[in-house]
Amino acid sequence: VVASRLTRLLEVNPGLEHLLELNLERSGLSDKAGAAVAIALTRAGAAPVKILKLGQNDLHLETTSALGRLLASNSKIQELDLFRCGLDVEACAALLEGLAAPALKKLDLRNNGLGTRGGAALVAAVQRGALPALEEL
Repeated sequence: VVASRLTRLLEVNPGLEHLLELNLERSGLSDKAGAAVAIALTRAGAAPVKILKLGQNDLHLETTSALGRLLASNSKIQELDLFRCGLDVEACAALLEGLAAPALKKLDLRNNGLGTRGGAALVAAVQRGALPALEEL
């Protein structure tokens, strides 16, 4: 429901072409709702969102998998905030393994369970040039 409503909102509101930041911090999003937001932005395709703030929500593997697909399909996102989302090692790794985000300048994963696997995936992403614009981690 969230994905379809957000997709529809982006499709039928030409005034949203200037929506550069989507701030859903501390909004009570579940993992399913977080994934729905990412899916809606992926479907919207042309959505100009450059800053996506999802911090302090209860997000996990479903959301990070959808965010990975969003970042791969949308080169406009420059900032992704996942501060204190309760992400575990598996969710962090799902986001980072295979990540390709050429415009991403800031990635906030603070206060999550990055772990060794997530850390290795982050290093691998940087080494393979998947985050060429990254300035802040």
